[in-house]
Amino acid sequence: MPKKKKAADTGVFIPLNEQDIKRAVEVPVKQISPESLMKIEKLGKKPAAKKIKEEKEAKGKKEGETPRKGNYVLIITEKPAAAAKIADALGNAKKLAKNGVAYYELIRDGKKFVVACAVGHLFTVVQKEKSGKWPVFDLEWKPNFETKKNDWSKKYYTTLLELCKNAESFIVATDYDIEGEVIGWNIVRFIAKAKDAERMKFSSLTKPELEEAFEKRSKTIDWGQAIAGETRHYLDWMYGINLSRALMSAIKKAGSFRIMSIGRVQGPALHIVVDRELEIRGFKPEPYWQVFLRVSDGKNVVEVKYVKDLTKKSELIPFQHLKGKKAQAHTEKKEQHLQPPAPFDLTTLQTEAYRFYRITPARTLQIAQQLYLSGVISYPRTSSQKIPESIQPKKILDRLAKTFSFIKENQTLCKISIGILRR
Repeated sequence: MPKKKKAADTGVFIPLNEQDIKRAVEVPVKQISPESLMKIEKLGKKPAAKKIKEEKEAKGKKEGETPRKGNYVLIITEKPAAAAKIADALGNAKKLAKNGVAYYELIRDGKKFVVACAVGHLFTVVQKEKSGKWPVFDLEWKPNFETKKNDWSKKYYTTLLELCKNAESFIVATDYDIEGEVIGWNIVRFIAKAKDAERMKFSSLTKPELEEAFEKRSKTIDWGQAIAGETRHYLDWMYGINLSRALMSAIKKAGSFRIMSIGRVQGPALHIVVDRELEIRGFKPEPYWQVFLRVSDGKNVVEVKYVKDLTKKSELIPFQHLKGKKAQAHTEKKEQHLQPPAPFDLTTLQTEAYRFYRITPARTLQIAQQLYLSGVISYPRTSSQKIPESIQPKKILDRLAKTFSFIKENQTLCKISIGILRR
């Protein structure tokens, strides 16, 4: 039989009847002295604290975070060389290994720390359900080794997973940029199963800066960088995969098939190249004139050029009276103080390396990365042109002078170099 709806469910106020009123009995309350009240509060402190702890643990489980009962703090780095540098800077570290991956243990201020590394990104963005359809927006992070066969990052993933189990808390010490933040955040949330971690922020791997970054570490990761980085990865996938599939689908409908790709950077860059090529093809040559002047001191001849090209023949008239004639010229010396150029950012470093030595941008970045991991230069993957004092540029120049004689011989160059580094 269907049950009757309870009065409480109707939202209607139901007055008490006489029978219900009779059930209400007034019970005298025993008077409690202040002394006995204090005694009750003291006895109740321990159970109350235990209850709060249990509530927190239950909340953590509910939110997917495992309560920590470890006996050390795990410092997460981006690369093996960085792990070695950080461990060495923070204390007398002992080198150990798991699954063929090196990690380090050290004691600092009476507390145990473990320094372990990734090898760049251990996770990649993939679509949740495999299909060749488009558009696709249902994405998730997956370990690299689950998406690629024989991926060598698996041993680093496994090592971090094992070390996270016995860690009580975490410190992210990856490169301090957007990609470094995403690498650290993914390890914290997917491997460590933690909501947040402390953050070391540094721009060079020198001992003074690493020690300062450790002592002044922030309580949370840089959420602005982390979310910006994740957004970029998702946009790369949504833009690149969806448009690439759309292009291939269009070609297929036209009766052909070809592997095509387009990306967030690749597409606009190709558009710029096409526009430039069309501009070159549409160029119509026009005649122009250049004016040169030969200057001689009796021994040497120097040829100088007028500052601009002349596009009209009439513009040559003012120069006609100088043709074939000799004239005396006077020079004036002036002293000028020039500010040294700003330090290199990655783009200007790559441009100059190619201009002077024909070193490719990829090779320049590789060399700069090795120098950074050796603690010789600041972090190269940045648009910043400021060098921290902690890198100690004068010491670097002194070390370079032992190998390169021109630095020692040319004191002016050294002064300018120090000026460049300290700006």
